[in-house]
Amino acid sequence: MASDGTSDDPALLAAYRRAGPQERARLHDARAGDLERGGDQAARLGAIPYHRERGGDPPGAGAAAVKRALDHCYGLAFHHASADLGRRGRALTQAAGPDGLWWAFARKEAMSLALLGRAGEAERLYDEARAASSDPAVHHVAAYSTAMLYTRYHQPGRRDYGKARVWANESIAIASLLPDPPDRAFHQLFYRNGLALIEARLGRPGEALRLVDESLDQLNRELPPGSRPLDRCSLLSNRARVLTMLGRAGEAAETYDALVDLDPTYGEYRFDRGNFRHGTGQDDAALADYGAAIELGLPFPEVHYNRAQIRSARGDNSGALADLDRAIELDPEFTDAYVNRAGLLAAAGEADRARSDVTRGLALDPGSAHLLGVLGQLELAAGRLDAAAAAFSTAIERDPGLAAAWAGRAAVRHERGESEAAAADLTRALSSGEDARLLFNRAVALNAAGRHAAAVADLNRALELEPGDPDAARLLAELDGHAGDRA
Repeated sequence: MASDGTSDDPALLAAYRRAGPQERARLHDARAGDLERGGDQAARLGAIPYHRERGGDPPGAGAAAVKRALDHCYGLAFHHASADLGRRGRALTQAAGPDGLWWAFARKEAMSLALLGRAGEAERLYDEARAASSDPAVHHVAAYSTAMLYTRYHQPGRRDYGKARVWANESIAIASLLPDPPDRAFHQLFYRNGLALIEARLGRPGEALRLVDESLDQLNRELPPGSRPLDRCSLLSNRARVLTMLGRAGEAAETYDALVDLDPTYGEYRFDRGNFRHGTGQDDAALADYGAAIELGLPFPEVHYNRAQIRSARGDNSGALADLDRAIELDPEFTDAYVNRAGLLAAAGEADRARSDVTRGLALDPGSAHLLGVLGQLELAAGRLDAAAAAFSTAIERDPGLAAAWAGRAAVRHERGESEAAAADLTRALSSGEDARLLFNRAVALNAAGRHAAAVADLNRALELEPGDPDAARLLAELDGHAGDRA
């Protein structure tokens, strides 16, 4: 027999089955009582609910034990467990019962299902709740939750912001009829904040800002000072995002600062402010925010990925690699992290590790142009020109705007002596924006093709972009000297 009292002994199992229903229920209650007196937390999450569900009072003691476990697991974001506990709790209660327990189980189960990527199941639960109950408290929550399914949780192909707006407006309308003034005000402003998110995704940031500001005014006007701090944070977070969309960076920065000041221990707000600061060129401040978010325990692979981008741009490749390692540890299917880590490893000459990342990344996203570009770099470095050209060409087919793929194929063509073709590829690479190194490379290809005047023009422009580049200055001096010889 195991330490928790369970057994797979066939004789004991047969004896259990031979016992009548009342005797089995008595045994389950006795075992639950022993475990409850022991005070073990693990038993309260597993064995005690199991035994109480099968004891003498499943709708009472059973449902209470399951709900205690559900509340604990949901609060700690153990959503697989809370979805299972919610389902079991619903089986013990009546959908339209006066105690509201069925809805309490259904509500947390549905939210956990949504967060687990099972939004279709969550929506069916909300429909079941609407069909079973005429309670406004059920309907306004179900309406808002359904709005968020269509805004955030359904798969991209099923998201429907127009339908989300319908459900959000319904939740606001029902909440306006709630009898308790503070409760009514809270739900109205909370749902209006959700509607603002929908308006922003519909491309109407001005309307979104109006709704958020209206909700903040109502919060300050109708609720006690300092109350609902988490909801105030949610409103400020939305406001900062909308102001960023509107290009009002100064006001957005002030709002992000107010948000972090209001809740300095919540890592996600530091992450959001870090993204804003990075987007506005404040990389030192962004790094500070990313570091704070990580110290606060934010388990987002994106925070490490974003910090790695800044570190890489600053030449801190070891720091960038450490961050990308952690991002992939947190999310082994983070394709973009494989792209960046493979690129850094390839540049560092660690071809085997880079190729391993490319292989893993392409298994997740076979059409990734960036990974195909890194594969082309690896094949080029190994001298396999045909394989490199094929990888770069496929990358270009997948993403014709990927400058690195055009530049990579140009390098292959230059190695093959196809100077005009190499120059043409570099011209396509430069269509994404001027770059001194690409201009230098095109000058080399043009010079090899005998187009010396065009090569000189490229070198002059490269030196304007990066004065003092020794490679460009040397080649320009050579071409100028050759021009003098020809004269």
